[in-house]
Amino acid sequence: MIALLTMPVATLAQTTPSEQPSAAGPQSGGGMMRAFDSLNLSPDQRQKIDALMSQYRQAHPRGSTPDPAARKALRDQIFSILTPAQQAQLRANIQARGGDPTSRMMSRFAQLNLSDDQKNRIQALIAQFQQAHPAGSSPDPQARQQLRDQINAVLTPQQQQQLQQMRNQEKPGS
Repeated sequence: MIALLTMPVATLAQTTPSEQPSAAGPQSGGGMMRAFDSLNLSPDQRQKIDALMSQYRQAHPRGSTPDPAARKALRDQIFSILTPAQQAQLRANIQARGGDPTSRMMSRFAQLNLSDDQKNRIQALIAQFQQAHPAGSSPDPQARQQLRDQINAVLTPQQQQQLQQMRNQEKPGS
């Protein structure tokens, strides 16, 4: 369970300030901050969490060496700010998002009726990506896009369209 919560919190902490939502509501931001939107944070809670995130981002810039102990400390600090009900809701929000990006991606592929050859090729691409970007690291957006492009090259046009529809359905407001 800790791994399930630690990775998204680290992702959240490395969101750039321009990506962070204001207190306006769920549609005002992206990334993991959406997981906090339904928690009805008080202004004081939001200010404290924003300060923790800012400190974490300064100490652990995107692309720096992963620091699991610092991520756990950040997670623990955030959870200490939340009420028990908010903690439970945050856990539910993270699970509802499918946990980590890899598990969401694998669940999409299961719906595409891939051939054995396609499955093998995609698994090899994912394994290669995971080897280059171990769990806890923050691959740059270009590396993620390159993986998406390589996977799309393995798919038929119909499968590409299905995959895009699945991605669009997961976006807020769709």
